[in-house]
Amino acid sequence: MQLNDMEMKKILDQGMITRSIIETETAMKKCQMYNEMAKDAAVKGFFKEQSKSLEDVIGVLQQRNG
Repeated sequence: MQLNDMEMKKILDQGMITRSIIETETAMKKCQMYNEMAKDAAVKGFFKEQSKSLEDVIGVLQQRNG
């Protein structure tokens, strides 16, 4: 099967978006873990905020990935 340049670009773009989703999910889970482990309220708040922001990013990436 031969692919033209546009088809190849679309496949590569989808692969990059998928990889970005996986990496962002990993970072979000780490922030959630650090939030649970933290004792200081400011630190807990920081990681909770970061986790929520990363969750939003995942949503955007999933929309783009279709």
